[in-house]
Amino acid sequence: MNDKDKKHLAIKKTLKIVGPIVAIAGLVFAIIGFVDFFGSMSDFGRPTKFWCFFVGFPLIAVGVGMTAWGFQREIASYSMRENAPVFNEAGKKIQPGVRAIADAVKNSDVRICPSCGSENDNDAAFCKKCGASLVKKCPSCGADLDADAQFCDKCGTKL
Repeated sequence: MNDKDKKHLAIKKTLKIVGPIVAIAGLVFAIIGFVDFFGSMSDFGRPTKFWCFFVGFPLIAVGVGMTAWGFQREIASYSMRENAPVFNEAGKKIQPGVRAIADAVKNSDVRICPSCGSENDNDAAFCKKCGASLVKKCPSCGADLDADAQFCDKCGTKL
């Protein structure tokens, strides 16, 4: 383990210890502020420690934040274990739809000219706009290929 990793682990350990302490101190301040406020209502006096309320809540927030940062890996691992099965299940459910879209795109009724980009009928051999060839023949197996193909998708021959 290198020095950077050791420093990172030391910071995490510090956050895991100091965070709850700060949050508890904030809770104590907030309770003191509340008790002072509501206690002063019974004798109609002025609250003297109500300022503790305004110190307590920020301390609670800082302490909870520090603790969350300290336990971030554990929280993320738990969240991943909870969410991964949901994503996998959703993927299985949408897979037929994605395949149908991919097949529709693959089997579309247009062929794009690699030279000028215009749309042509899927069975066209030459572009209707610029006359460029839209089909190549594989020298190895004779399969019809797109004009911009670099390898044969039937036998794998480099063109």
